[in-house]
Amino acid sequence: MKYFLLIWSLLFAVSVFSQDMDATQIKKRMSEIRKTTDWDDPVAAKKANDEIKILSKQLMMSGKNQNPTNESDSLKLELEKEGIEYKMKLWNQIQESAKLGENADILLGKPIREEIIEEFKEDESPKNITPEFFKEMSVLVIDMSIPTVQRTIDIMENYKSVKTLIITSGKYPIAVNLQEILNKASNYPLENLYIINFNHFVTKIPEQVTQFTKLSTLGVFNNKISRLPQNINSLKGLDSLFIDINPISTLFPTINSMKNLKTLGIAKTSVSDAEIKKIQALLPKCEVKIK
Repeated sequence: MKYFLLIWSLLFAVSVFSQDMDATQIKKRMSEIRKTTDWDDPVAAKKANDEIKILSKQLMMSGKNQNPTNESDSLKLELEKEGIEYKMKLWNQIQESAKLGENADILLGKPIREEIIEEFKEDESPKNITPEFFKEMSVLVIDMSIPTVQRTIDIMENYKSVKTLIITSGKYPIAVNLQEILNKASNYPLENLYIINFNHFVTKIPEQVTQFTKLSTLGVFNNKISRLPQNINSLKGLDSLFIDINPISTLFPTINSMKNLKTLGIAKTSVSDAEIKKIQALLPKCEVKIK
């Protein structure tokens, strides 16, 4: 109950504070939050992230919320808002999946997309994004199940501040060109990368992953990855690795060099109990999640 009251209060406060803010003011506020937040404090970081999410949605709408002149404009505005809400729901869903481990596949299968009306499905990739949004957006979702997703992929280089990139097939596995997507993201200050629910369409961790030298979290849920590539140990800042729901049977020899890992998710893999004990002995400060 306290958690929900906290979130409700935050939403109310941010709504009142920023309802009359223009794009410049929103951008300034987001910058202030990043500079003043104690990111080592989990409570403060959670509160800051929640506020940034809300401000990000407002920033995306700032160039579009200009006194609708008729019912058609009003309807279009509402549909755009629904699309932004969907992307934020998907991001929250991915975060919960990372926590649940063994139950992640169940959560990812939630029919969240059914909440979006049919008329909007052909226009889920925004055509007119403000320059401020490109500069400030820190989370980018590439959902391959969206019919117009290529439109988003084509402009990926325009984003400047993406720290979390989520690549997903949505509810059902679908083909994906990870090399193209990751190449387009090569200049991102990426810290978190999730590749989710592609099943047999993704059988290995792309080598392009190693170009993100600031990467701290890598999650490759529900694919068909059978081994860890040796070059992944070049990511010295990687402290969280989730390979849940993959047919991988051993993490050696790659895991030998990953001394900085703090969290390792291997739920629903083929890694043996004997190997898990070896990993725990090798990495005593790493939490190995098997459920």
